[in-house]
Amino acid sequence: MALAVAAACRHEPLPEVARAERDAAAGRRIFDRRCVSCHNANGDGKTIVAGRFPYANLRNGRWKSDGTLASIERQVRLGDDPMPSFAGKLTDEEIRQVATYVLALARAAGKGGGAEGAGGR
Repeated sequence: MALAVAAACRHEPLPEVARAERDAAAGRRIFDRRCVSCHNANGDGKTIVAGRFPYANLRNGRWKSDGTLASIERQVRLGDDPMPSFAGKLTDEEIRQVATYVLALARAAGKGGGAEGAGGR
């Protein structure tokens, strides 16, 4: 019992990897509810709604911006025709979580994010 209490009271911060994994998992749930109609469940953008828009594909490494977490958050928050704004529809935390998941989609496809995955604008 004492070990459980001691472990629960540790003062060390949780690893950032664990936070990123939690954010990506939460982001996937949000993505599944709010984004699949345009971006498809696997993020490839091959949908009737948005298949003709080049940036609907979130897996190919082609970003409308630089592909960093901050720029994806900004895109989700503000929108940019044809993508709607999610400001007021999602909280700041939910926007960060869905952006984290979008980067995970690109990385899973081998296209990275940020400086290493910003090509093809």
